[in-house]
Amino acid sequence: MIRDILASKNQSGLKVIAIMLIGIMVIAMLINYYGFIYRLAIVDASLNVLLLVIGFLLLDNVFGFYLPQKSQRWLIIALPLMLAFGTVFFTRYLFKWLLASDFNYLEFVEYSIPVRLFVFFILYLFWSALLVLHGKLEDQMKTKDRHEKIQQMSKEAELFHLRQQLQPHFIFNSLNSISALVKSNPEKAREMVVQLSEFLRRTIKKNDKNWVGVEEELEYLGLFLSIEKVRFGHRLKTEIKVSEESKELRIPQLLIQPLLENAIKHGLYSVLEDVMIGIGFTQKDNYLLVSISNPFDSDSPGNKGAGFGLEAVQRRLFLMFGRNDLIDIDKGNGIFKVTVKIPQHYD
Repeated sequence: MIRDILASKNQSGLKVIAIMLIGIMVIAMLINYYGFIYRLAIVDASLNVLLLVIGFLLLDNVFGFYLPQKSQRWLIIALPLMLAFGTVFFTRYLFKWLLASDFNYLEFVEYSIPVRLFVFFILYLFWSALLVLHGKLEDQMKTKDRHEKIQQMSKEAELFHLRQQLQPHFIFNSLNSISALVKSNPEKAREMVVQLSEFLRRTIKKNDKNWVGVEEELEYLGLFLSIEKVRFGHRLKTEIKVSEESKELRIPQLLIQPLLENAIKHGLYSVLEDVMIGIGFTQKDNYLLVSISNPFDSDSPGNKGAGFGLEAVQRRLFLMFGRNDLIDIDKGNGIFKVTVKIPQHYD
C-alpha cells in the first residue's frame, strides 16, 4: 500500500512524506520536553520514524501477497510483535553506537524501552489489521467484478442463443414455401429467394448492433412482411401506425420480428378469411410501446395465439432489463394483442 502511494503520480506520496516529517517533529518535541537537546531528539525521532516506515513496508510485502486464513490470524498479532521487538532492540543497538558519549540519553533510552515497545506494537498491529482488511475488501471487489462479468457473458450467450433459435424457424418456413412455389409459381419463388437473401444479409449486418432506431427496425420489418406476403398471398394484410415522437426512439435489434411472425402464424392458421395484422409504435413517458395484434379464435384447437416467439421475447427483455412486467397480453373481442414496453436506456 505504501509502495503504491509513493509510486503514484499524484500528491499522495508528498502527503506521506509530510506525515513522516510531522511525526519526526512531534516525537522530537516530546523528547525535548523531558530536557534533552533538539539534536538528540531529532536523531532519535528520525531513526524511529525511518524504522517504523521500513516495518510498514515489510508488513505491506507480507500481507500484500498473502492474506491469513481463519486458522492463521495469529500472524496479525505475531508479526507486529516480532517487528516491535526487532525495531526497539535495533534502535537500542544503534543508539549505543551513535551516541556512545551521551550516557544520560542512553539511560533514557533504556528506561523508555517498554513504552517504545508498546507504541511500535500498537502501530504495527494497526497497520497489519488495515492491510488485511484492505486485502479482503480488494478480493471481494475482484470477486464481485468476476461474478458480474460472468453474469454478463451468460446473458449475452443466452441472448445470442435465443436469436439463433428464432432465425432458423423463420428460414425453414420460408424455404418450405419456396419449395412449394418452384413448380406452381416460379416467379414468386424467385422473388421470395431474392427477398430472403436480402433479409438474411441485413440480419447478419444487424448482429453487430444492440439497439437500432425505430425507422431502421421498420425497414427490417417491411422486408420481413414482403416475404410473408409472398408466402401467404392476399390473405395477409397489415396496418402499421407510427407516432411522430416514437420515430426518434430506439429499440433492441430484432426484438419485434418474432412477435410479428407469431401473430402471422396464429392469425392465419386460426382464421379462414383475410387476416389483418396491426403494428403500432407509440411513446409513453420514457417507454417505447410496440403493439402487435392479430385475429384470434379461442376455440381453435392447438392455436392459442402464443408460442415460442413470445416466450423468447419475454426472456430477452428480462435478460436486458431484469423485469417481467414489460409485456402485456390482451385477448379481448377475438383479437390477440401483445404490447411491449421498452425502457429508453440502452447502455
